[in-house]
Amino acid sequence: MSLKIYLPPAGKVERPRLAQRVAAVFGLAGLVLAWAVFLLPCAVWLLFSLAASRLQPALARQQA
Repeated sequence: MSLKIYLPPAGKVERPRLAQRVAAVFGLAGLVLAWAVFLLPCAVWLLFSLAASRLQPALARQQA
């Protein structure tokens, strides 16, 4: 029993068709959009919580 490895002819290289390229672009754009929708609210919440935590000691010092 021997292992046979298929190698395509050197002259013929299969290239993705236009439909495959368009699908890949839309897929990547969808992934970027999904991450943006997920990460943008998290980043806003993090910035807000950091700003609020920095303001609390300043307000406590003013009241004292």
